[in-house]
Amino acid sequence: MNFVFFDIECANCLNGEGKICSFGFVKTDEHFQVLKKKDILIDPDAPFLLGNAKRGDGIRLAYPLFRFRNSFTFPHYYKEIKTLLEDKNNICFGFSVRQDVAYLISTCRRYSLPMINFSFFDIQQFEKELYQRKNCSGLDSLVEQFHVQKYTYHRSDDDALMSEEVFASILKEKEIPLSELSSHYEECFFDTERMVNLLNERKIAKEKKRIYQEKVEKLFINEKVDYTGYDKYFYKRHFFFSNKVISENIDKLLEMKKQLSKTGIIFERNPKEADAIVVLSKIDYDGINPSRVERMEERSLLFTTFLKHAKKSKKA
Repeated sequence: MNFVFFDIECANCLNGEGKICSFGFVKTDEHFQVLKKKDILIDPDAPFLLGNAKRGDGIRLAYPLFRFRNSFTFPHYYKEIKTLLEDKNNICFGFSVRQDVAYLISTCRRYSLPMINFSFFDIQQFEKELYQRKNCSGLDSLVEQFHVQKYTYHRSDDDALMSEEVFASILKEKEIPLSELSSHYEECFFDTERMVNLLNERKIAKEKKRIYQEKVEKLFINEKVDYTGYDKYFYKRHFFFSNKVISENIDKLLEMKKQLSKTGIIFERNPKEADAIVVLSKIDYDGINPSRVERMEERSLLFTTFLKHAKKSKKA
């Protein structure tokens, strides 16, 4: 049995889809003796967008961009990568490898290629569970911690080699035999089918969130209307709704808005500007921090009470 440690770099990840520009791997025997090390450079057939929009910086790839542009696109290397990862004599490992597998999945879809089906072990998840860390560690911090030799970061085969050496160091420090991985750390094993299902679930959740956000934006658009149903309780009063009220009643609120907008009600985004703060429970204010808002108790209004006033307004 051999071990394959692999790493992927991308030119960009627009729309959540990684445009692969390198696939590097290190193949070892069961004693972590390196049998093969290779970095496959790939033309991503997409722009290189390596910067971080928030900080204004980004990663620096290990090769000049022309080296990638002068390479073939992913389909040319597909068979080699597929054969390596699907070989039953290989066990695949990677650091934060689920993200890399997501890139492989999206790239296969991009070029209409059959899915590469294989199982893999996430070293980052393993380290987090083993040391009971709240947050995942980065590869660079673990390289420092275990005094692993530094190579070139973001050169895929070097990242794969550092991942292998960190993994071997963890097993040695904790005296964990390889035979225990599948039985004691099964939560660190994944496969392509599971990742496809997870990505589909994320896509559905993302679409639901988008639709929900559109509804919320629509709720706070206070259009000018003729106040045909003047109501002293609602007329020109600002109502702020807690996130919990909105998330659990967004469709009901939008339906009510059609009728209430004619009373002169104003849907307010800022609790400090609100005449009434509508919550589901006065006990915890639905997660609103009272220190952010003055006169919280004086202005708090239960959603059930709000509904009663809305019902009376409708009858009037």
